[in-house]
Amino acid sequence: MKVRLDPRAVHDLEEIRAYLIEHSPSGAERVRQHIAQTIERLGDFPFLGRTTDEPGVRVLPLTRYPYLIFYAVLTDTVAVLHIRHGAREPLDPTEL
Repeated sequence: MKVRLDPRAVHDLEEIRAYLIEHSPSGAERVRQHIAQTIERLGDFPFLGRTTDEPGVRVLPLTRYPYLIFYAVLTDTVAVLHIRHGAREPLDPTEL
């Protein structure tokens, strides 16, 4: 399956990178690579994440870092909707 990032997810990645690069440039690159690899894996295993309370939306936690990837499995595409730190308040469905 193809994988695409919604504009919100692209913005999330930019914010994550900007925050992390201030604290640890090398750490920011490791997190970026891990997120990219995990998103790429969704193309091969689109049902890897668990379902959420929001219909059609799944979530996949990263294994090494405290980020969550929210996505939807469409006919021939995995749409990454939102990426956020797991310690943040619970997700408001209007944010998807």
